Amino acid sequence: MLFFINSTASLCFGVIHSSEGINVAISRKGKRKIIITDRPFLWWVFDEFDQTEFDGIQVKIVAEDQSLYLKYGLQQQDNSRYVVLALKNHTAKIHLLCPKFEDGDGIISSSGIKRLVAWSKIRPSEINHREIVHAYSSKAGILNQPLSNQAYSDIRKQLCN
Repeated sequence: MLFFINSTASLCFGVIHSSEGINVAISRKGKRKIIITDRPFLWWVFDEFDQTEFDGIQVKIVAEDQSLYLKYGLQQQDNSRYVVLALKNHTAKIHLLCPKFEDGDGIISSSGIKRLVAWSKIRPSEINHREIVHAYSSKAGILNQPLSNQAYSDIRKQLCN
């Protein structure tokens, strides 16, 4: 169950933040826990339109300490498939082109979640280039290419902790 701390609290992607920066735990109802490289995450599949980056069925993966989250829309088009990686309070948020993580029937399992997180942690190289489609910061707004790359680096660093 989620509780508001005070009247200045707001709901943001399933996590309640107050003006004092206090986080309330995410409800575990309907969510699965997964451990990836000794780090606990909660993940769940939901269906939503007009309120998020993806319309339709999607998965959200949140670090148990709520320091970051990943979102991935199921059944995306092959040429424009992406994952959203974001730090707490959207200090850095990127949309990154990615491969398909669900099976042929559009179903994602815990192994698909592990592959998605592992893929997001891999350091890009010349051979394994990652294309950032969009990057945003709550402080700076839409980010240019150098700042987008820095945001991705910051998110990867947090993801690999």
